[in-house]
Amino acid sequence: MNFLLDCLEQGTSPAKVVAFARDYLEDHGFTEFGPDTDLKDRRTGRYYMTPFPDVLFAFTAGDRREGRMPLRIGLAHVDQPGFKIKGKPDFKSMGCSLLNVGIYGGMMDHTWFDRPLGLSGQVALRGESAFEPRMILFDSLQPVAVIPGLAIHMDRGMNEGWKIDRQKELMPVTGLAGIRWNEESFLHYLADELGVDASEILSYDLNLYNYDKPLICGIDQELISSPRLDNLVSVAALLEAIVEGERNNDDIHMIALFNHEEVGSRSKSGANSVLFANVIDQIYSAGHLSKEAVRASLADSYYLSLDGAHAAHPNYPDRCDPTTRAYLGQGLVMKVNGSQKYASDCKMQAVLKGLSEKYDIPLQEINDRNTIRGGTTIGPIVGGQLSIMGCDIGVPMLSMHSARELMCAEDYESLFQMVTAFFVE
Repeated sequence: MNFLLDCLEQGTSPAKVVAFARDYLEDHGFTEFGPDTDLKDRRTGRYYMTPFPDVLFAFTAGDRREGRMPLRIGLAHVDQPGFKIKGKPDFKSMGCSLLNVGIYGGMMDHTWFDRPLGLSGQVALRGESAFEPRMILFDSLQPVAVIPGLAIHMDRGMNEGWKIDRQKELMPVTGLAGIRWNEESFLHYLADELGVDASEILSYDLNLYNYDKPLICGIDQELISSPRLDNLVSVAALLEAIVEGERNNDDIHMIALFNHEEVGSRSKSGANSVLFANVIDQIYSAGHLSKEAVRASLADSYYLSLDGAHAAHPNYPDRCDPTTRAYLGQGLVMKVNGSQKYASDCKMQAVLKGLSEKYDIPLQEINDRNTIRGGTTIGPIVGGQLSIMGCDIGVPMLSMHSARELMCAEDYESLFQMVTAFFVE
């Protein structure tokens, strides 16, 4: 559980999540997979790749089985809804300095008011050439902004319904607009933090994050309240499973952590790109497999797509399906949708139920309510690209896409056990 809490606290941006994952894998014997890596005679090799700073692939290489190398893959995403800092973000109002921010993903706007906000992401500094800027990973490690809510006295009807103007009402305050304020104050702040001249900063990809810490809560300490549960719970489970799972087969055990799921996955580091297929080609080339062997390997491959699942809400019982619903504390969730919003099909549902029975892992199943459109995942995207069998699973949680989300601690253990069983069975 401590590992999960560390992941939640340190994963303040996609690049920070990937850096956290890379450090953890290196501490457990994983080495970087390069163009000269040869898998032909390797039984216990552990490798990772970070083609971009916000995406990671890791795998353990088994023996070739009759010239084949089937895959067991776990997928997750590393991004969360929140705020992106715009270019030239500085402005002032009513004696305060503020930042102009963009909205990233489908967040619950009202939950971000009056939260301490940190700053995290990447900064590009002037390098030796135009095509080689120096990339710096940045985290303020302290609150630098807050979005102040409007007092009830100023709008007596706000509790009766409130439509938030995202450009006007969600601008974070960073301090007072004193005599030192100018239109490059934010740039100078970054420069001071990085110990460089402001002219060295060429660009940045920075987001504000909820600085609140993860907490174990409830009368019996059964619950976890934290920012970024969706989807760092899945990331943590995959990392622990690929490191701790003992090998019982000769398949390649693999995890893939993608960015930009919350905005559609259409990017160079998103699941809806050619990147994943290219990485798999690299692995099979390093294993010296023929085209026929690759096809045979993929035909015998499987994946799990891990993402948060909606738990039945105690205050809104009419928002879930009448018969297939998931409850906090009753195990991980298998997500099923007849319109293929999730990857789970009949056979993979049977596989998951078989693993659940064999290893005594609590497993629930959910369908969307017909009158409510749920979310989707990277599961169907990857299944369509690779044409291999997969299933969507996740931990049930409340307040998904809030600045703080809620889950049961025991459900994380169920998710970790299922991924481990999937790898080693």
